[in-house]
Amino acid sequence: MKIKFERHSFGFGWPSRIVLLASVLILVIACFPIRWLSASVAKLTNCQLAVLQPEGTLWKGSAQLGFSDIRLGTSETCQAPGAGTDRFSWKTQCSVFDVKCTWLIQYVNTIRPIELSVQPSTITLASNQIELPANLLEVAGGVFRSLHLRGKLVIRWDDLIWDSSRKGLVEVQFLQLASPISPVKPLGSYALTFQIAQELKLDFSTINGPLLLSAKGTIEKGRLSLHGEATASPESLDSLIGLLSVIGNKDGAVYRFKI
Repeated sequence: MKIKFERHSFGFGWPSRIVLLASVLILVIACFPIRWLSASVAKLTNCQLAVLQPEGTLWKGSAQLGFSDIRLGTSETCQAPGAGTDRFSWKTQCSVFDVKCTWLIQYVNTIRPIELSVQPSTITLASNQIELPANLLEVAGGVFRSLHLRGKLVIRWDDLIWDSSRKGLVEVQFLQLASPISPVKPLGSYALTFQIAQELKLDFSTINGPLLLSAKGTIEKGRLSLHGEATASPESLDSLIGLLSVIGNKDGAVYRFKI
């Protein structure tokens, strides 16, 4: 008996290659580990933001955020974060018909889950409020690092929309701030507001308290620039002289500072 084997060639043409490439791409996207983004986030934010202890995928997982300054020198080297958030988690809802994905982020100190929606031409962060510890201010550097402020940080925002332009309003309140280098406690409460547009302009003002602060500034290319002045109410001026000298340089009746 003779058995004859015939060899058939299999044509792996362009349609098959496209299907295979699409299948691999879908698999990678579906299982995209969130840890792959850590290096990219640090690079995009000039080392000021880090994704810590990431678990899960881009679509469902948990992590923490860490904040730090840039180490000055011949190159920019990321430092260990100087402050961080509590752990948060997220899950995703996607609609093929609407061509839209929405991330629902659970964090302990928000009034509702943070909702981030992404479409081909629009990104929307729904209105919300979050509370954070005031020690996060230390990573802003300058006077904030010197004061070692403690208190409560409350951030409120309207719908923030990024499409062909940017729009939205954000208010940051610094409530009942205190500093270990001052005998006066609390120093006061303050508000920072900025309108998100092509240029981000900041306005810092005093809500109440014996330490009186005011400043204006901008955010350009992810960097904060703030110029302001500090003084104190007449009855607290003697007690706050030492603190004012740390905040800035004396110029007449006020102390000027910049970040």
